[in-house]
Amino acid sequence: MMLQNAFLDAFVNLFADSGAIMLVICGLMALVWFFYEGVRRGWVKPKGEEWERDKVSRALKIIIGIGIILGVITLLTGIVTMVMNIRPSLAYESKHGSHFDWLTSIALIVMGIAMFLKPLEDLPLAALIGLAAGAAAALLVALILPADFIEAANGYVNMKWILFGLFALVATIVGVSIKFWLSSIEAISKFISWPPMALITAAFCLVQGFMVWIAGEPLILFGG
Repeated sequence: MMLQNAFLDAFVNLFADSGAIMLVICGLMALVWFFYEGVRRGWVKPKGEEWERDKVSRALKIIIGIGIILGVITLLTGIVTMVMNIRPSLAYESKHGSHFDWLTSIALIVMGIAMFLKPLEDLPLAALIGLAAGAAAALLVALILPADFIEAANGYVNMKWILFGLFALVATIVGVSIKFWLSSIEAISKFISWPPMALITAAFCLVQGFMVWIAGEPLILFGG
């Protein structure tokens, strides 16, 4: 319990206590989406040779990958600020009191989910989860079955083939199911990263974040 409280206190001090700053970071990440998708679709053409443009694209892709971790942190920040009623900035507290801001917290939650989901369109996540599930099922069966049963079964059919068949069956079923479920999420991710939408998102996050951080005034004040 003490470790849990210490972890929560550390998280609040590092992230949840600075919700407005986190939203500014979200805006910068949305700009990365804009430039990455713009370069990939040919809307934005950085100057330089072809290999230099490839380096720019790879660098942006790495930053987007880091967004998975940042997305989790941002999502937790939005939730913690609402649950623990934490103000997004000192400037906000001086004007509106020590309580969370609805617009900032909700924006953090939405952006956290978006940053976590964005890399999914470039990762074979369904296949990876399916392979992991198949391997786990085969390993579990191999550990549970008694050694005597395995020896007896080997007299009729090699247990390795049975375990391989189980692995393939579970991997296929889980992979197809996850792929079907992820299709809607990937559609949302692609819409959010669409350059015009990414630019609008970046503008909102930066304006809202800086206004709350510096001026203590959100774009829209709910329940103030």
